[in-house]
Amino acid sequence: MTPARRAAALLCALTLTVSACGSSEQQEESADLRSQVDVSGDFGKAPEVDFSAPLEVTESASWTEEKGDGDPIGQASTAVLQLTLLDGRTGEKAISTFDRGQTPLQVSLTEQFLPSLAEALVGARAGSRLVVASTPEDAYGAGGSPQIGIKGGDPVVMVADVLATDPTDVLDGPTGDEVQPPTGSPTLVEREGVPTGFEVPARAKKPTRLQVVPLREGTGDEVEDPDRVTVNYLGAVWKGEEPFDQSYDKEPTTFSIGLGAVIKCWDEGLVGQKEGARVMLVCPPDTAYGNTAQGDDIPARSTLVFVIDVLGVG
Repeated sequence: MTPARRAAALLCALTLTVSACGSSEQQEESADLRSQVDVSGDFGKAPEVDFSAPLEVTESASWTEEKGDGDPIGQASTAVLQLTLLDGRTGEKAISTFDRGQTPLQVSLTEQFLPSLAEALVGARAGSRLVVASTPEDAYGAGGSPQIGIKGGDPVVMVADVLATDPTDVLDGPTGDEVQPPTGSPTLVEREGVPTGFEVPARAKKPTRLQVVPLREGTGDEVEDPDRVTVNYLGAVWKGEEPFDQSYDKEPTTFSIGLGAVIKCWDEGLVGQKEGARVMLVCPPDTAYGNTAQGDDIPARSTLVFVIDVLGVG
């Protein structure tokens, strides 16, 4: 199973269609459960979790083990997590994104998944470590989750490291000084400051490796794996007459870096760029869509050219 499929399987195991949890007694329950559940280890590393099993959870509760200073998670945000889940009945680890072959988990709060975890995530900041002790009803209920060894009626304990979330401060456009691209690079064509396409020199040869060509230097936070990034973009086939897609007359798009949510050249080429940057990516087929055509606009084995404005880093 590929890492992407493993991540999808884990997300499937977390997905439920139940209502959200909450109670006026939650703070009291949280303090009681926090005294029973010991979590140690550094943020971003596999936690060590210890409690006396079976753990009795009569009201779902959560607390912040370590508070981050990044962007807060909103009601409709997508967050990137390292997540460890334990069976409260046995004390055994059920699954973790730290396990070999797993990757960080991307979860959207607009979708319904473990309600106790979803409630804990809202308002938490990137860089935070959260702990959730969940009743069976706010986790897997009477059916349990056989694929990860959770029986019906088992409470669960979760430790979630919030690696990234959607940027809350998004620029209107690129900032910083312009950069002169190397001779022979495609030339960005603009109309009233808005990218509209590219001119490729007649004798230019398609590159065999990804080319990352800065056009404007950003001055903000640097993009790292697995940040959430908000961008405007325009893409065209090498020497194509018209762009096949663009966002400049729509809304900027937000996605995760390094999780396979976008094509390889975006995953690789945007790392290290700063908020406010404008960058051109020239993507050989093996870093784009390879042997697979994308409708009539992108034939198989196409080399693609993109201009991308990095407007926010979360």
